[in-house]
Amino acid sequence: MYSPTSSLEAKGRIRFKMVPTESIFPNPQGNPRQNIKQRDIDKLCESIIACKGILVPLVVVKGSKEKQFYLLDGERRLIAAKKLGLQKVPVNILPKALADDEHLATMFTIHMARVPWNTMARAMALNQFLALRPGLEKDKKELRQITGMSSYEIENAMLVRMFPKEIQMRGVYAEKPDGLNPSYLIELAKVIKKAEDLGILAKADRPRAIDSVVKKIGHVISDPYQIKDFGKLLGNVQKKEASRMFERLVEEQDCGIMPLLQEYSDRVKVMRSLHVSSTDSSIQDFISFTKTQWGGLLTSLTKLKDVKLSPHELEDLKRLLNETESALTQLG
Repeated sequence: MYSPTSSLEAKGRIRFKMVPTESIFPNPQGNPRQNIKQRDIDKLCESIIACKGILVPLVVVKGSKEKQFYLLDGERRLIAAKKLGLQKVPVNILPKALADDEHLATMFTIHMARVPWNTMARAMALNQFLALRPGLEKDKKELRQITGMSSYEIENAMLVRMFPKEIQMRGVYAEKPDGLNPSYLIELAKVIKKAEDLGILAKADRPRAIDSVVKKIGHVISDPYQIKDFGKLLGNVQKKEASRMFERLVEEQDCGIMPLLQEYSDRVKVMRSLHVSSTDSSIQDFISFTKTQWGGLLTSLTKLKDVKLSPHELEDLKRLLNETESALTQLG
């Protein structure tokens, strides 16, 4: 017997239909957008009432059971429909069941053509996709075609996999009180990776370092560019100096990035001011000058022996001595 429906499906066409609201289930792979706001649902309800129905059909795919559909696009419309008590909603049914990775690829195409996910939601979606299709991780060209993301965005998305899911979710819900601007997490991921590449952070210590720095965001770290500048500095100083600064950032509760950058800048200025070229003076004169400076430091320290210093002052002096030792080591 001839069936218009089966004929359409055989030709691989999208089919429009009104289906029961209760027959539509969430996408098995989840909706990476996730930060659906109640005020958006309320406005959508008002629009549906004013238009006397849903004008833009939802996009679904057939499930494994009869009269079962999985949602690919239209979660807010479905939530609004259920809130209004609508028994049926308009849908476009894709012509064939999709594998898990095809679900996500289709969702990428739909959402990037309409309202894009925020940076972290897109990163989480990509990582879900790569978990299903790990072979594509090195095929950036195909990933760009599937996701609509640039190579730069794909690299950043792969980096944020190092964060636990709860931190990633704070990036998705960036507008909430405990939310995080995704830019902080992207720049921090780059710093963590650089520290590991330099050998100044063991992967086993990664969770502790992430936890420590994330707690400072919005407090002693007030701009993602601070983290970015810190990462650049780590790559341009000697390993011992990079290790010292990174350790202070992680270990000292109130240590922000700006003081570290300023301290380094001040040290560079001092070293430049002490530099004497061979045309102005002999190397021996410069060595004598340096000895005089260090001699003055030792004299000052001797005078402080009977003074009760605070722990903070002692720490500053110890750091200065360590830096002196480091400078001597470099001369050797």
